[in-house]
Amino acid sequence: MPATAIPPPDAIAWLWKDAPLPAFSRAAVAVVDRHVWLAGDKVLVRPGARPRSLPPDTRVIPVVHVEIDQLHPPAGLRAARPAILAALDRAARASTSGWVQLDLEARPSQREDYRALVAEIRARLPRDMRFSVTALAWWCRAPAWLDGLAADEVVPMFFRMGRDNAPLRAIVADRPGVLHPLCRAGSAGFSRQEAFAPAVAARYRRTYWFDERGWKDSR
Repeated sequence: MPATAIPPPDAIAWLWKDAPLPAFSRAAVAVVDRHVWLAGDKVLVRPGARPRSLPPDTRVIPVVHVEIDQLHPPAGLRAARPAILAALDRAARASTSGWVQLDLEARPSQREDYRALVAEIRARLPRDMRFSVTALAWWCRAPAWLDGLAADEVVPMFFRMGRDNAPLRAIVADRPGVLHPLCRAGSAGFSRQEAFAPAVAARYRRTYWFDERGWKDSR
């Protein structure tokens, strides 16, 4: 297995901060448009990435990244709903790809709030705006997270899988039929630093890629 994966030429890079655009992602790129930070009853919204000049024909998928404080997580997501909805509204106006994406690693206690939030976002977005959500890899083995989820695209993130990393990697690599149908062939997220065999990414029609070094050595 290579130490660093090489994304396919039609892949989509996730950009944040001032990351440069890697050559493979020139057609379309996912850019963090807003950071929403949740800690207890506090909600802080910050501007997202300011990538270096993008080619005029590069289609941008704005991403709203919601970060939950590990030490002081909110009990639910309802208090943050107005801020997240406003951030998605802004993302839709900024989109040049016809897509927006929500990146929210909700906790099990927040699952019902999460599913209700996704449904509300989809209902608010224009009909011609497609709605993508990222998903933790273990959600792909928990149908209650994904069955009937009101999103146009689910992007399981097959990296940074924590204490379940080894068994989940084995399932993704060798037993994909165990995964939820939404996690088998549609879209998926991979990391350059946590490479799978190229055949794994090749199963998916659309792939997103994360780089720990912010694409600094990608050109």
